[in-house]
Amino acid sequence: MTSVMLWQRIESRLNSSLTDWRNRVDGLDQVASVKARTDGRAWSDEETFRGLLLAVLSSNTDWSKIEEIQADLAELFSGFDLKSYAELPASEIGTRFLPWFLERRAGSQTLKEGLVNLIDTARLLAEHSRVHGTAESYFTALVEHLDGDPKQAALRLGSRGDKYKLPAFGVALAAEALKNLGFDVAKPDRHVRRAVASFGLVPFREWPNRSGRSAPSVSSVTSHLAVMEAVQGVAAAAGIPVVMADNAIWLLCAKSGLYLTNPELAQLVREHENQAERAEAVGALIRSWADMQDGGEQRETINHLVEGLNQERLSVRKLFPKEFKGRSW
Repeated sequence: MTSVMLWQRIESRLNSSLTDWRNRVDGLDQVASVKARTDGRAWSDEETFRGLLLAVLSSNTDWSKIEEIQADLAELFSGFDLKSYAELPASEIGTRFLPWFLERRAGSQTLKEGLVNLIDTARLLAEHSRVHGTAESYFTALVEHLDGDPKQAALRLGSRGDKYKLPAFGVALAAEALKNLGFDVAKPDRHVRRAVASFGLVPFREWPNRSGRSAPSVSSVTSHLAVMEAVQGVAAAAGIPVVMADNAIWLLCAKSGLYLTNPELAQLVREHENQAERAEAVGALIRSWADMQDGGEQRETINHLVEGLNQERLSVRKLFPKEFKGRSW
């Protein structure tokens, strides 16, 4: 299956089963942020910290819970003031911040650790802002240094031992932070990993319980990169932003979306392959009729069938292209 066809299947499933999915994607503001950055918009230190915070909050949680409290985060985090958060004692995470999230049922097993480590990230970026003028330039300079490739930036920001590594961020969360800051990249989290594996786009050796909703194990930076490249390939073929394709795939898999199993994800591909096989078989039959029949009535019937098959075909390549009439059919 081509990437264009795969995107058409993804769209079709979301359109039929999650009718508000486009509004859900728009509500994440990542597509708009990518356009804004393309248009030359800059991010303030407060906006940069907010983007990082939302990435940390997305870890190991039902995102719908975060959506419910998102409007109240500014008050809790002092207007997303980077310097204020950088100056917090780590103990305050357990005494003030964590209880706030737990009361709203928006906590996770890794939330405390993530928010504590985010203090170290805030300190690093506050110092960077003091020296270089903005916290955002930590990311823009890195992406520029990497020939404009945010995938490579996500790998550097999230890999242990790298000088650009940010506390609290692995590769997936680093990619999510970059998405929030307007960089067009996919997040290789467990949802997207199991989707691209089920679609057959990326082979994984370690993948226990393929019949459920488990994700393949990521054993190297190369695996993360392969997932990001797979989603980028789908987006490029469909002519859409990477973050649009990424979030659509995420909605297929996440609890707050369709929560499809791995076999159900794979079925999206098989359904199209079966449909294509049937269409090709019908096409062959019609060609044989055309070879045998010369009468006007039969020819009119064949033309109606050809028109219908071409309209129903998902691929841009028609079974019966007009320019080949009289030559191949």
